[in-house]
Amino acid sequence: MNPRETIGIVGLGNMGYPIAQNLIKAGYAIAGYEIDQARWQPTDHLLYVNSLEALIERTSVLLLSLPDGHTVQSIIEQLLNGCANRSITVVDTSTIGAKASQAIEKLARSSKLRYLDSPVSGGVRGAVAGTLAVMCAGPKNLYNEVLPILECFSANQFLIGPQPGQAQTLKVLNNFLSATALAASCEALHFGQTQGLDLQKMCDVINVSTGMNTATLDKIPHQVVTNRFNAGFSNSLLLKDISLYLEGCDEAGITGDISRTVVQLWDNFVTSSPNDDATGLFRYTGKKSRRISDT
Repeated sequence: MNPRETIGIVGLGNMGYPIAQNLIKAGYAIAGYEIDQARWQPTDHLLYVNSLEALIERTSVLLLSLPDGHTVQSIIEQLLNGCANRSITVVDTSTIGAKASQAIEKLARSSKLRYLDSPVSGGVRGAVAGTLAVMCAGPKNLYNEVLPILECFSANQFLIGPQPGQAQTLKVLNNFLSATALAASCEALHFGQTQGLDLQKMCDVINVSTGMNTATLDKIPHQVVTNRFNAGFSNSLLLKDISLYLEGCDEAGITGDISRTVVQLWDNFVTSSPNDDATGLFRYTGKKSRRISDT
């Protein structure tokens, strides 16, 4: 294989690493910057480097896959301070919220750094399979330029709007819906179990009925029924995402009655089991239900 060009990836964790592998399959070489060296998995066409400076010596196209807005903003500031005269394209697949994305765009405005707000959805399974959904916000010409890269690790690509932050808004509201569906499904399925119903059979029926959702289609059958509880997305990260959603609701004047309840549930779960897999909510709500029934 003759790689067409090198792409830099900052953050090669649960999402960044499989994204890198799909880019390699498509013919790209990858230069990776991952501060946690325990996560380093060197392969053909994946070279790990020890600094951002070493990364941008090899490429002018960077893809970010990082846990939060503070981390992303720190990386952007380092890029702006270290390579102010270089033209760099940043495709940010992280979920950081609209305000952080807008702040980054403002920072980059007077530089040669081009920033595309590009969060992804589909989880680790989607990243491995190359079937993620990518929602982008930024200049249309920049989106069109990087689209061939996005197509290597995603099945669906969307240009949401011209302003960074718009894609973040869609991503956090999507994750709120996902978190709510999982929470509601856990409660409903626990109720069914108290009435002697089989967990898998309930999902089978729900999935051809009006209650179908991503929890009953994917998370419960693949992670809960199998007792794996390893979807690859932590409860802490999901709490971060839905907290960003609630913050946005407050700023927009949306009452957020449902989101406050959902955020409180996830906050309690994270307090009880920090950094547990998100699908562990089923175990947490089951224990909570049993405590209530015993009183």
